[in-house]
Amino acid sequence: MVKNFGLLQTLKNLGKQKLSRMSTSTGTKVKQPSWLKPQKNDVEAVLKLYNSLTRNKEEFIPRSGGKTVSWYSCGPTVYDSTHMGHARNYVSIDINRRLLQDYFGYNVQFVQNVTDIDDKIILRARQSYLFDKFVAENPVPDSAVREKCLKAAVKFISDNLNSEVTSLNQFENWFRSLDISKEKEANPKFGMNSSAAQLAVEALSSKEGDDANRFYGKIKDVLIPVLDQESGSTVNDPEVFRALPAYWERQFNNDMLSLNVLRPSVTTRVSEYVPEIVEFVLKIIKNGYAYAAKDGSVYFDTGVFDKCENHEYAKCQPWNKGQLLLINDAEGSLSDFSGSNGKRSPNDFALWKASKPGEPEWDSPWGKGRPGWHIECSVMASDILGSNIDIHTGGVDLAFPHHDNELAQSEACFDNYQWVNYFLHTGHLHIEGQKMSKSLKNFITVREALEKFSPRLLRLTFCSSQWNNPLDFKESLLTEVKSFEQTLTNFFRNVRAINADLEHKEEAGQYVSKKLGSKEKNLLEDFERYQDQIHRAFCDNLSTPVAIRNIGELVTRSNFYIANVGSDLRIEPLIGVVRYVTKILGILGFSTRRDGFGWEDDGIKSQSSSFNREDVLMPYVKCLSSFRDEVRLLAINSAPSADLLKLTDRVRDYDILNLNVSIDDRSDQASLVKFLTQQEKEELQKILAEKEERQRQKEAKKLEQARARELKEAERRAKAEVAPQEMFRDAELYSEWDQDGLPVKNKDGSDVTKSMLKKLKKQFDQQKKLHDEYFG
Repeated sequence: MVKNFGLLQTLKNLGKQKLSRMSTSTGTKVKQPSWLKPQKNDVEAVLKLYNSLTRNKEEFIPRSGGKTVSWYSCGPTVYDSTHMGHARNYVSIDINRRLLQDYFGYNVQFVQNVTDIDDKIILRARQSYLFDKFVAENPVPDSAVREKCLKAAVKFISDNLNSEVTSLNQFENWFRSLDISKEKEANPKFGMNSSAAQLAVEALSSKEGDDANRFYGKIKDVLIPVLDQESGSTVNDPEVFRALPAYWERQFNNDMLSLNVLRPSVTTRVSEYVPEIVEFVLKIIKNGYAYAAKDGSVYFDTGVFDKCENHEYAKCQPWNKGQLLLINDAEGSLSDFSGSNGKRSPNDFALWKASKPGEPEWDSPWGKGRPGWHIECSVMASDILGSNIDIHTGGVDLAFPHHDNELAQSEACFDNYQWVNYFLHTGHLHIEGQKMSKSLKNFITVREALEKFSPRLLRLTFCSSQWNNPLDFKESLLTEVKSFEQTLTNFFRNVRAINADLEHKEEAGQYVSKKLGSKEKNLLEDFERYQDQIHRAFCDNLSTPVAIRNIGELVTRSNFYIANVGSDLRIEPLIGVVRYVTKILGILGFSTRRDGFGWEDDGIKSQSSSFNREDVLMPYVKCLSSFRDEVRLLAINSAPSADLLKLTDRVRDYDILNLNVSIDDRSDQASLVKFLTQQEKEELQKILAEKEERQRQKEAKKLEQARARELKEAERRAKAEVAPQEMFRDAELYSEWDQDGLPVKNKDGSDVTKSMLKKLKKQFDQQKKLHDEYFG
């Protein structure tokens, strides 16, 4: 009431001012009428992101104070195939990046690295080189080669499975006695190592002279550690260590392209940043947070750094500080953990590693060496984005120690407290509830996944889970996502077909009303509400699952309107919904139609502008021409309407469907025309074939029943041919009959009993009725 009173008072004052101006002379200066500023009805939603540095959702405030955002994302270590864990990370980050850029309007400088110097890469490159060399030198696995492989297999088993095993027979006997499930629980690598051992046993059990490629393929995993131990230190050609990561970097880029992941604004490679890494390490040493060891390595002093008032160590996961298993694993398998290298604390980590024989090397003030893993990202990110970065992303498995070490190094170099403002970690991927692992045989590469699932389905699956939560990639989830995908596809296709139908009517001169009624207004109210809910979902930590759910509800509401409004449908509100949903899907990284009417249909590629018009149109024109010919012939012969209806059904269910077009009949409106993907056409054809088979079985059953009726009728007629007066004239049974032919004396001369005569009379009457029906 108070607000209403204030508004009335304002309007009265405006009226007085207006009257005052009107009463003045014509020379009075005209005043601009007052403007009532709209009042906010609700608290405005602001973008908040889950920040690993606070373990809370924090309002996002770019350091520039404007629309420019600096973003560094940990890229791949390129030594093997891109797998589904990578896909979950990079696609989720891509979705977040697109939302900031295309929904919230930020100008994102997105930097992503390629790690092409790393212990895993060195080992894989060196071992692959040595194995290929060995096979080239021994193309036929003769007895000497097999003896070497036998020793390698026994050593592998002894080192990785059972130290007491000294022969393959002993291994097989031991393995048969095991409880495999318990072994896998006790040793996560048991499955992988035992599979390698079993393949080696198969190879060595084969006959000499069998397929060499198959032999070497099975023996490889047990042989390469021996080859590396024998000759690894002799590998010094830099090209050996460049070729492998270069190959897998190309494969990674192709996989990301297949998944529609945006390219980085800037890509950095470690191998191109070695001089900058050396300079960065020198600054850390100068600031007192690192030291050179006697072997030529340089280590970060976590103790000194953590005690400094202006610094804190392990900001992402402080509870993991001091966890040597994680620390040593991150240092790499080629590192020295003996403590004899001059490392002051087990918690310290390498900034620069002295290279050993068989490892790539670069010059440095501390001797020949190579960068540590953690320092790479600090240097590359800082070189492009500076001493303070808005956003840093990566998988949650990198949070400690990799990202915590990145933070420490960078803050030690720049001597500041906060190198990154928002650390965003994507959640783990599991396969049917289990961690993805080669040992569990649930390891799925991106290429393997794309053979079964479309890029759209994978991205939609990732959208269905909050980016910083774990995602269980399981059949039930995929079924749910496929159903949602089909719901959207059907909705887009229906609205396109309805719109085309109405445009055709207008072009034909028919009147199409645009006026909205209560149903359309209700739909528009729902539309506005869902837009607000989707906006709030994106503001709430880029919550794509909530946004997707609201999109689904909006589509359901729109479908309800279509189903219930009938021929009074108004297309414009539906077009608004489709274009909005299409826009949101485009922002999330889905390929959408240029006309804004949904996403691109999988399996259908747009025609080139140079298509041959005759080749494209001829099948459709031929279908129409054939239909016309048959209609004319039926009309000329005065065929019944049923024949015409059968013809129209055939064109719908076969001729035009074979051209990937479906026609949906509507009782009170013109039919809807839809273009189908190859898969959708095949599914519809399958449904029609099943329907046709049911109809065929139904007709066969009717025919069988008709034949049974005919047979029964023939039998009945044959029976009717016997006159009732003759049916009992059997001398073998009776000796005398009355005038109607009913027996009165049995064969022996005795009278027919009254009860029997009554039964015979009943049969006589039935036969008379039947006989009269046909011959009366």
